[in-house]
Amino acid sequence: MLAHIKNIFIPPTYPSAVLAIGNFGPRATITILHLVPENGTTEQFSSTPSQTTFGHYMTKEQPKLREQIGTVTLYVGDGESTFSFCDDVKIRIQKRQKDSLSLGQEEQGYAEVTQLVESVLKPAALDAIRDREGREHSMNATQTYPVYIVYVKREKPGGILPTDFRSYSFRSPF
Repeated sequence: MLAHIKNIFIPPTYPSAVLAIGNFGPRATITILHLVPENGTTEQFSSTPSQTTFGHYMTKEQPKLREQIGTVTLYVGDGESTFSFCDDVKIRIQKRQKDSLSLGQEEQGYAEVTQLVESVLKPAALDAIRDREGREHSMNATQTYPVYIVYVKREKPGGILPTDFRSYSFRSPF
C-alpha cells in the first residue's frame, strides 16, 4: 500500500544503458543502440539532442553516468556509417547474449543493467572498435567518432522508441 502511494508522487523508473556514437550537443547527430534489458532485443536510431545530455521521449541520461569507451574510425567514403557499425555491434551482442544471465528478468535494477553492460554491451562494442583499428587505410573519406556507454532511466520497461517510430531517424525533442 505504501509503495503504491509512493508511486503516485514519485513514479518508478527503469534503468538501462545505450551505446552512443557521435558527439553530443546542438546540431550534432548521435547514433544510439539500445539493448533492452528486459528481453535482450536491440533498437537503433539516430537523435539530434538539443543539449549535451541524452534524452529521448521519456528516457533521460543519468547524471555523471556516461563513459567514453573509445573512438572508432569509419570509412564513410566507402559506405560505412555509424548505423553499419551498430549493426556489427548487434551481431556481437547476439553472440554474447547466450552467456548472459541477467537478460529476460522483469525487474531490472542498476546492478543487473551494469552486469549486462559489462558482460555484453561494452565488450561487443570494444571488439567492433578493435577490429577496425588494424585495417588498411581507406583512399576515400574517413570519419572518427567517440563511442560512449550512457546509463539512462526510462519511465517504463522495454524499448525507448514508441513502436510506431522504430526504424526511423528523427530529431529528438530534448
